[in-house]
Amino acid sequence: METTVKLIKKTSLLIAVAAGCLLTTPGRAAKTRTVSSGGQYMVVMRTSMGRVKFRLFNDTPRHRDNFVSLAEKGFYNNLLFHRVIRDFMIQTGDPESIEASQVKVYGGADAGYKLESEIVPHHFHKRGAVAAAREGDEANPERRSSGSQFYIVVGREQNDSTLTAAREKIAAGAADPAGARITPEREKVYRKRGGTPHLDGSYTIFGEVVSGMRTVKRISEQPTDFQDRPKKEDIYIKTVKLKLVKERKRH
Repeated sequence: METTVKLIKKTSLLIAVAAGCLLTTPGRAAKTRTVSSGGQYMVVMRTSMGRVKFRLFNDTPRHRDNFVSLAEKGFYNNLLFHRVIRDFMIQTGDPESIEASQVKVYGGADAGYKLESEIVPHHFHKRGAVAAAREGDEANPERRSSGSQFYIVVGREQNDSTLTAAREKIAAGAADPAGARITPEREKVYRKRGGTPHLDGSYTIFGEVVSGMRTVKRISEQPTDFQDRPKKEDIYIKTVKLKLVKERKRH
């Protein structure tokens, strides 16, 4: 089992490719949508291992609208979960992974544009959080998001040691303090439900799983190769469907 220090180092770049490897083809993010008061997008993602349902947050409108636009075009259909790490997260959204080549390494392509970050302080990396992948801070100090790659947090139940490490990261200035502060309420969730607190304040979280975490966990537990790609069989998204529903109240 990796120590917290190693895990932070390993995951500081959620799109694990060298700078400059992402698509350079010009592209545009989706136009802003108008969501009626009390309305919210619900996403039903059918994968080769089961169904995952998550809601999109209205307070991250750029990421919400971009995801909706891509999903409506069928962009995510048949894309692989190209990066899977047990007790951490599962990642998808590389359009080239539709080829499912057994010799190619995926994770270097996206929709051809970046999104300005929308790091909202009250969203954090609890189990089930849906967030945008991105290049690391050295190449991307503005923390702009990939136009299409995203990950779903699996995480693990936190303890004194891992929470202390996360707080040390915040103190060192490696994250936005407003979005990374571990409040007593947040700490309670991390200890009981689990998550990845060392990522707080560094990535845009734009949604949350409401059902299907068993599927997410099953995907995360698959044997992987040295590139964190499932090696027993490819795991992929079959379809992504959207529904506009009444917004759930936050507690």
